[in-house]
Amino acid sequence: MKPWLKLLPALIPFALFFVGGIILTMIQSLGMMNPLVHYDSMWTAYKTVFTHGHFMKSILFSFYVAFVSAGLSIVFGTLLSYGIWHLPVVLQNKTVVYKIPIVLPHIAVAFITMIFLSRSGIIASVCYHLGIISQMKQFPNLIFSRYGMGEIIAYIVKETSFVTLMVMSVLMKFDKRYIQTARQLGAGEARIFLTVVLPHLKEILTTTFLILFIYSFGAFEIPYILGSSTPGMLSLQVYDYYFRHDLSLRPVAMALLVILFLISSLFTYFYFVIYNKLRGGADFDHF
Repeated sequence: MKPWLKLLPALIPFALFFVGGIILTMIQSLGMMNPLVHYDSMWTAYKTVFTHGHFMKSILFSFYVAFVSAGLSIVFGTLLSYGIWHLPVVLQNKTVVYKIPIVLPHIAVAFITMIFLSRSGIIASVCYHLGIISQMKQFPNLIFSRYGMGEIIAYIVKETSFVTLMVMSVLMKFDKRYIQTARQLGAGEARIFLTVVLPHLKEILTTTFLILFIYSFGAFEIPYILGSSTPGMLSLQVYDYYFRHDLSLRPVAMALLVILFLISSLFTYFYFVIYNKLRGGADFDHF
């Protein structure tokens, strides 16, 4: 039996629900299969998306939140894992608490962020009782911010632990004798990290960043709980036009879904291209 035939039990549900859903979404985005839609052109929904400014702002805002949150998570996660790696083995075992955000669902992280960082939250209350602020409303508006601060912070809390776990898996295989040699040659800690350790982490950091970016770009839970309505991330626009508008605007929601899918697919393609280049263009085993 050919190998691909053994995959049929898994491929059939995939084809029916995933591929079939994508095809159905594309058809409905063209104004078909909806008796309430009477567009002059099948591309009307897409023209609506690209000619209305708030849709383009939403796409750019989604890029901004995904890029900043993934980038900062990479920075914090790398520094945290590097610090843990330098600890004695006995103390490294005590740092397992950094894995807690990994097991928490995104919706739980969103509510925890709200409890701590809202204007009526724990940190604002502590600042008020310490006399740092005289009124609760003086606390910075981090949640529901038009700059996406609440969403970015929640993603950082969730994703930093994931980055730390991924980087630690590489650092544990790293030969510390290279660091000792660099110190003997007079290199400082910053130079050791940038020229000895960081090149060894290039592959895992690049792939992890793309994974986090792709997920954050299309995620729904955290933007729904912590995001502002203007401009709002692309997933919120899809939800709004699918559930809160009449059926005649359903093709707009479907067009947004298709755009979201195409952008995510494009970055997934970049992920595999970059990953293959890193794997084939450099040999990290010599470190």
